[in-house]
Amino acid sequence: MNDGVGRSAWQGIEVRHLAALQALAEEASFHGAARRLGYSQPAVSQQLAALERIVGTQLVNRPRVSHPLTLTDAGARLLVHARAVQASLSSAQAEIRAGAGRVQLRIGAFQTVAAHLLPHVVRELERRAPHVDISLDDCPGDTRLITSLDRGDLDACFVDLPLRSEGALQIDPLAIDEYVLVTPRNGRRPAQCEPVHPVELRGLKLIGFKRSGSTHRLIEHLHADGIETNFVLRSDDNNVIHGFVAAGFGAALLPRLAAELLSGAFDIRPFEPGLPPRIIGLAWTQELAEAPWLLAFVGATRSVVAHIWGERAVGRVPATQPRLAGAQT
Repeated sequence: MNDGVGRSAWQGIEVRHLAALQALAEEASFHGAARRLGYSQPAVSQQLAALERIVGTQLVNRPRVSHPLTLTDAGARLLVHARAVQASLSSAQAEIRAGAGRVQLRIGAFQTVAAHLLPHVVRELERRAPHVDISLDDCPGDTRLITSLDRGDLDACFVDLPLRSEGALQIDPLAIDEYVLVTPRNGRRPAQCEPVHPVELRGLKLIGFKRSGSTHRLIEHLHADGIETNFVLRSDDNNVIHGFVAAGFGAALLPRLAAELLSGAFDIRPFEPGLPPRIIGLAWTQELAEAPWLLAFVGATRSVVAHIWGERAVGRVPATQPRLAGAQT
């Protein structure tokens, strides 16, 4: 009898209750959750209290002043299901919109992909699935994008592999992007083809990405080879890196595609032997793995990568697929 009552009580859980729990977990405060949801703090407290009454246990450890809010074990377990519910609702919303003729796909991209790849992908997607519209969230690195994907604010995002934690994400490696050294030309003839040996990095003032998983792996690789790196600046913003390299503060240690976004008189030099590359990938949540509009985007992306990035592509599409208008090899 009690079990039956418990199940009936759980049917009183509302989406807003789960949204409050998710916001509290990700913002780590009632103030942050209220700001994110557009509620007052008392309203968030009421949503949480209602949820705790229904499930019959405490879900949040109420913090002391200046301490971050944390979830109880029960709260952490319920959060997994709350995120799944939110993802399912997003999927349902997209399906309903698809029935009305249009689907909006929320895609996150960092600077290299947004500039080099995404315009071609959108063109190819228009050909394959003209009913799918892209809503773009672009930023310097992928850290915020992964957070947005994890909490259901994005359907898919491009990532810099390896990720520190993949969690429940589906990952598709797309292209290999070699690391190069970028230096001001200073009136000299271009040294584009002159390779650099990794030992030449010793004592060199370097500029590079801050949160990139591949940059962290590269630094560890160099350290294992007895080469200590001296970074004078770390930033995920290509414009910041461009300014500091142009001003002569140091040489940039970057993936080649990122280096090619820097405008100005720079030498871009490969390493010999090569260093561990960045792997550009596409990530999405497992809940959307079978969504047809997402599969259309993934297919379009793979096709474009194979055509415009050639030998950089991790996997090649069959030669019978048509070339894309405006694509370059």
